[in-house]
Amino acid sequence: MLAPEPRKRPNRQRQGADRRHQSPGRERRVNLRLDPQEHHDVTAAATRLGLTPAGFCATAALDIARGTSGPNGVDSGTGLTRHELAGLQREIFAARTALTRVGNNLNQAVTALNASGQPPGWLQHAVDRCQLVLEQLDAAASAIHRRLP
Repeated sequence: MLAPEPRKRPNRQRQGADRRHQSPGRERRVNLRLDPQEHHDVTAAATRLGLTPAGFCATAALDIARGTSGPNGVDSGTGLTRHELAGLQREIFAARTALTRVGNNLNQAVTALNASGQPPGWLQHAVDRCQLVLEQLDAAASAIHRRLP
């Protein structure tokens, strides 16, 4: 008789598994009661930010208590919400990744130019892409600059 196959779990990371743990653990606990709509709103917001509902509530409460965020979720130093700051961060990371790729292409073009004496046909495309990425970085930096006090 064959043994039943173990059930396979989907390959996903547990929520909160990537958080920074404190050692020793926190000693104080705050219990929170929410109605169904409030719970839905908190859970949805936490999911958007990649946090657990408890982590979201703790972060929001500590931000307001420490004066790093206003009651409407706006960072007191920048005038941006955490979600808006995260969006700007993603834009900068994406532009940085693209710039690294373009730099690699330009290095390959220089290698080809040195080897043959002729620029490769795709060099203009790489230069155009570099210009586009620089414009994206400039736009992200300008967006940040406009929001700083």
